[in-house]
Amino acid sequence: MGRKKSVQRIPKSVLLKCPHCLQRTKALVDIENCPQKFTCPKCEQEVRNPLTSCCVICAFSGKKCPRSLYMEAKVRGLELR
Repeated sequence: MGRKKSVQRIPKSVLLKCPHCLQRTKALVDIENCPQKFTCPKCEQEVRNPLTSCCVICAFSGKKCPRSLYMEAKVRGLELR
């Protein structure tokens, strides 16, 4: 018996919620790229990240972006999947 190694899962996609029309849009994510803006397909407004968030994923999905999850996993010594 031994200690189980903790695993950090990084999602392949997230749901972004437009602050104008509240439409949810599925967006693919990548560790290398943190998008700073996205265009809502329903209201066609360009949504930019606020100054308090690193990207639109952190600001409008309710979850952390893959880059933040990756850095957190490295600090804690977690296995990535």
